[in-house]
Amino acid sequence: MPNVSHDTLHGFLPGRPKALNRALDLLDLGIPPGVTTETLPTDASGAPKMFTRQMDSVLRVVRPDGRDPFILLVEAQTGIETKKETSWPYYVAYLRDRYKLEVVLLVLCVDTATAAWAARPLRTGLGRPIQVTVPHVLGPSNVPRVSRVQDASADLDFAAFCLWIHSNDPDIEGILTVVGEALAQATDREARDDLAGLIEDGLGSEHARKIWRNLMETLFTPRRGTIVGDARLAGQEEGLEEGRAAGKAEQLLRLMERRGFSLTEETRQRVTTCTDMPLLDLWFDRAIDATTLDEIFATPSTTDRVPTPAQNPEHTAVPSQGPTDPSPSAN
Repeated sequence: MPNVSHDTLHGFLPGRPKALNRALDLLDLGIPPGVTTETLPTDASGAPKMFTRQMDSVLRVVRPDGRDPFILLVEAQTGIETKKETSWPYYVAYLRDRYKLEVVLLVLCVDTATAAWAARPLRTGLGRPIQVTVPHVLGPSNVPRVSRVQDASADLDFAAFCLWIHSNDPDIEGILTVVGEALAQATDREARDDLAGLIEDGLGSEHARKIWRNLMETLFTPRRGTIVGDARLAGQEEGLEEGRAAGKAEQLLRLMERRGFSLTEETRQRVTTCTDMPLLDLWFDRAIDATTLDEIFATPSTTDRVPTPAQNPEHTAVPSQGPTDPSPSAN
């Protein structure tokens, strides 16, 4: 499913020809260094548009000598999706027909099981296949694991790409530390801060993101005057509160699943988008004993002990249970 880490993974290489060239080298296609690229539309719906078909990233790639351009379709897969077994052959046929150029399908995977699934030939036909689609796959088994600071420093963009591919590695903390130390040595602070933000966006695991945030605070402080730097410096307090709400929402979803409730996408969205901590606490307490989802999400009543958020102090004062100041001052 498309999300921030998914979109960052497939959208990163198209804007960085040097890192893209190194990725293509891993495929053994004989593409010389120095390619140029042109971003193409990703809508493969055709006309009339009966329903939307959206590819991830599509590039027209031109070799340095200008000969034999080709279409590169980049698809990011963070898990197995069987529907891609029919959509990928369609995308290839669509692009081949539209641009009259050879098409390379490159699938980026962050775990070995997904990479093995994505690499299987996709055959169509009875008796003998009339169409065979064999994706090129880059995953943990054929993308180098960044283990030395000097290697990461030599090409920070490619190091970030390798980092995402290995984001499920058991030693993700070690990989993040190597890339973080290399990034801290960068002299272009604005580019460094922007890449640091992209790296965080590309990490699909909240555990890895937490490690990365700690590293950024330890190794360097984002510079004011950049979009990423200002956002992080100005949003630290807000980020802490959002983190607490996100953690409580995750606990609530886990509790409801353990209780055997069937959770729709709408229900999950309702929980994960709620930032009202008292309300999340109420839902959690109800979920311990509730027998239906309606009981959990019922409108709070006057007997529910839930503080009303965002009220003025004079509206939230609790009546005293006894005299606390026997001689109040009168002005």
